[in-house]
Amino acid sequence: MNILKSVLVPAAFLVAASSAYADVVDLGELNAGINTYTGTVAADTTFSTNYTFSLADVSSGIFSLSQLPLSNGGVSVLDFSNLTFNLYSSTDAWLAGAVAGGEFTFSSLAAGDYYITVAGTSSGVSGGIYSGAINIAAVPEPSSVAMLMIGFAALGAVARRRNTKL
Repeated sequence: MNILKSVLVPAAFLVAASSAYADVVDLGELNAGINTYTGTVAADTTFSTNYTFSLADVSSGIFSLSQLPLSNGGVSVLDFSNLTFNLYSSTDAWLAGAVAGGEFTFSSLAAGDYYITVAGTSSGVSGGIYSGAINIAAVPEPSSVAMLMIGFAALGAVARRRNTKL
């Protein structure tokens, strides 16, 4: 029985201290413009981090992720062996994905909640660092576009009327 305890207890501690982890970071409601997020990962760690956010209005967006490698004397100090990011709706529906260094674009995301999952394995002797950006631009509503067109038509009518009087 002592041998069983001496084997199982260290094995349980080893599993509990394994190098995989998951985390959730709330970015809140994103505003128009560039919204950034970053993460640092310990050495030899497989990880998955969810960045949750919400959009108040229909928006277009450009999503990107970059790993920030660092080497010294041919030794990889900070790096990842694989790094991916994926966009999901609040209902866990996959919308898009890419590898680090890539990006994807949406012309109109509905107002609501979303999350980006960044996952990979650090391969640098000190771990890895990544940085992501979400560039949000508001999409005008159809009524706003219609009002803009009516305004341009009115300006054109006034300009034409002035030209015919001269």
